[in-house]
Amino acid sequence: MALFSFSPMASVFPIPVHVPSARIQLAFVNMNTDAIHPARGASVEDIQNQLRKRTASYTPASTPHSTFYNELTTLSSTFVESLWDASSNEDLVSQFLNNSFCTTCARSSDQDCLPLYQRYSVQDYFYLEDYVKYKAHRLLTLPVGNLPALQDEAASILSDAEYAISAGQSYVTDLHGSAADLAEGNRNIAGLAYGNVLQNAASQEDWFNLHVLIIPCIYGWTLLAEKLLNDPLTRNDTIFYKTWIQPNTDPSYANNLTTFLDANDAVWENGIDTGGGGIVGEWNTLFRTALKLEIALFASAFDT
Repeated sequence: MALFSFSPMASVFPIPVHVPSARIQLAFVNMNTDAIHPARGASVEDIQNQLRKRTASYTPASTPHSTFYNELTTLSSTFVESLWDASSNEDLVSQFLNNSFCTTCARSSDQDCLPLYQRYSVQDYFYLEDYVKYKAHRLLTLPVGNLPALQDEAASILSDAEYAISAGQSYVTDLHGSAADLAEGNRNIAGLAYGNVLQNAASQEDWFNLHVLIIPCIYGWTLLAEKLLNDPLTRNDTIFYKTWIQPNTDPSYANNLTTFLDANDAVWENGIDTGGGGIVGEWNTLFRTALKLEIALFASAFDT
């Protein structure tokens, strides 16, 4: 959808004033919330050191329209690349990057794309709504007697709800959709499945799962947008191009997520196995689940 405008906040990962998706806004809020939480992985100092290391080793890409890919292959990354580039995940990564919805909308006029884009965006709105519920459910995992932490989490949930509301408003104003489409009864199977996974993860797993679940829609969306940008058949005069492709080619969102994940090495290193030794780690399993859900959500745009 269109760029969302929010006031930046002082944090480990400064939130951009404009973001192309409320999902990105949620990712930044949650990285900041967990970065300052003393019981959740790497310290603020460790994360800042990782940021400096990536900045110092960055070499700008020389090839036009391939900035993000070159940047991520130039900068050392462990967590995301070990999942994204694993041969055992190639099947789903390929389906994600070559999904019919994004390819069709990138090459089509507004008249042909908008009905698909609207159907997809409605389900994406429900994802944001479920994300708020995910965070609320996660309050049950906080230690007893830590009211300051509860206060911080509650404030984060309030912000998340505001971002979801803004996404719904953008659906009406920028995509020319109807507010009636956002009614609860319009959820499809793919959207319901995504919501169920979020709720199950909140009740059964720990805080780090949230960051693994968003890899496809932060890191993956950027790669996908750049692939579409490089497609000679992609049109640059459409709503989809201006509100989805162009904004999502900004590499900063994925780089910040990558930095956060890499800084938390000690938290995840025992759960990332991609199956090479016959054991599939929990993070790889969750990553594959998130890819499948994103692929299904793209495909749901063709449901009538």
